[in-house]
Amino acid sequence: MLSDSPSHYGSITRCLHWLIAVLVILQLTSSFFNILWEGNVYSQAIVQWHTTIGVGILALMAMRTLWAISQLRHRPEHRGALQKAAIWGHVLMYLVLLLMPLSGMAFTWGAGYGVYVFGTAYWTDADVPWATAFGQLHAPLSWFLSALVTGHILMAGYHRLIRRDDTLHRMLGR
Repeated sequence: MLSDSPSHYGSITRCLHWLIAVLVILQLTSSFFNILWEGNVYSQAIVQWHTTIGVGILALMAMRTLWAISQLRHRPEHRGALQKAAIWGHVLMYLVLLLMPLSGMAFTWGAGYGVYVFGTAYWTDADVPWATAFGQLHAPLSWFLSALVTGHILMAGYHRLIRRDDTLHRMLGR
């Protein structure tokens, strides 16, 4: 089933969720491993694709946001404080997952480096101070995103191990 329902997320939602999750984990872990162990092989393999992966996340998040809006009436009702907190957590995560790639692209574009996607440079030779200033949000946003992702994973575990409800199963599929 492609569409979401009150009992489970559809295949489009699940596919976008897990694809974005893998790409975000690649980005964050390669950056953090490089902080801990500068020049490690894993980080060096990923860093050359950092902008391409980021642009891919932006495109997928744009699709996911539009898809999620179209599926709102199919999803279960959220009642109670925990469910309201989950809504706000997801809204924040969507916002940060859109701002992260935009700030990274703005930084490289504003500094005149261009935005490289699959080895091809776009928007080169710029010197745009406001874009570089917006790009300064990229690193703080990565820490905030890391906290959101950690909270997201912990809450999935809480639902599975403590509450023993079907929240995690809805995203895993049948």
